[in-house]
Amino acid sequence: MARGWGRSEEDLGAEKEQAREERASVAGGRSDHSRETLRRGLKLSLARIDEQLGKTTNLVRRQALEAARTELLERLERL
Repeated sequence: MARGWGRSEEDLGAEKEQAREERASVAGGRSDHSRETLRRGLKLSLARIDEQLGKTTNLVRRQALEAARTELLERLERL
């Protein structure tokens, strides 16, 4: 498969994280520790996206990164 056409590691990681959040919300409230761990992970993801935005010149890639960044910021606000 050509590079750039598959699912990125960030996409897969985000899906796993979202599934983990859904399981935790079904099972009950999160503890402060797990909430802080999730917050830290979201901040790291944001930093990675910001780094990639600084490097990319491809318009489509930039739009995808900006959409992912917006989603992560919204998730961070909900915590």
